[in-house]
Amino acid sequence: MKQRIPALLNPGDVIGLSATARFATMEMVDTAKKHIEAAGYKCYFHSSILKKDGQVAGSIEERIKAFNHLIEHNDVRAIWNIRGGYGSADIVDDVNWEALKLAPKWLVGFSDFTTFLCHANQHGIPAIHAPMPISFALTDPKHLQQTFELLSTGKQSVALQSAALSLKGTVIAGNLSVIYSIYGTKSLPDLKHCILFLEDLDEYHYHIDRMLLALKRKGAFDELQAVVLGTFSDIHDHEIKWGLSIENTLAKHFKELRVPLITDFPFGHTENNWPLLTGTEATIENGIMITEH
Repeated sequence: MKQRIPALLNPGDVIGLSATARFATMEMVDTAKKHIEAAGYKCYFHSSILKKDGQVAGSIEERIKAFNHLIEHNDVRAIWNIRGGYGSADIVDDVNWEALKLAPKWLVGFSDFTTFLCHANQHGIPAIHAPMPISFALTDPKHLQQTFELLSTGKQSVALQSAALSLKGTVIAGNLSVIYSIYGTKSLPDLKHCILFLEDLDEYHYHIDRMLLALKRKGAFDELQAVVLGTFSDIHDHEIKWGLSIENTLAKHFKELRVPLITDFPFGHTENNWPLLTGTEATIENGIMITEH
């Protein structure tokens, strides 16, 4: 597929804020504005992201309209989702992807926004899996700095816990629960020849196992180049434990398939959330992953 590369950001460029799932608050907007302006960019948001419809930022129609507004806004060079939750899959198919392909913009975020990152990748648009404004105050400052550097350089060098691997693959990164829910849809048809980064939050131990098993049975992992595991935080269990450890559960399915496995990468729902350029090819050599669009 032909790649449609968003333009790199220059000082003074505009970053727009979106809310594809849970609603935003002015406190989140102010936090985003503070960090974006400190990095040398301008911040733009439409008041509609403050709407509330239960947990989400307005109705499906309102959220589609709000996201399309950012796509069609000539000054907006990147779209940074303000928070996760649940709801992105409700609107992803009706976003104006044709307009975004004609004038690509960086999509930035993680968690439930994994759906948008992966959907963009399927259209040949690289995206950035990175911290969102709701967690900026808790995020390691170097990871925020790395995100802004990615937006301005499009280059990345990442140290991994593996010196032996030598491989190439397309980087796909995201929340396991979301990837499980969109696998087989047009947002994520397959994972062949990918380097897959996974993280998750607030799940039961047995359900992590069930999602991995289901994906394995569907053949999702058959032609993976490698798997990189991030943080699986706040994992629940019952009085009678599901298994020896969450680490053992995460590893077993990939080891059975002899998929190269790299662990303890600092990304996920914690203060450590290293940004990742997704949807483009990376090379792993001597424990270093190099990605450049």
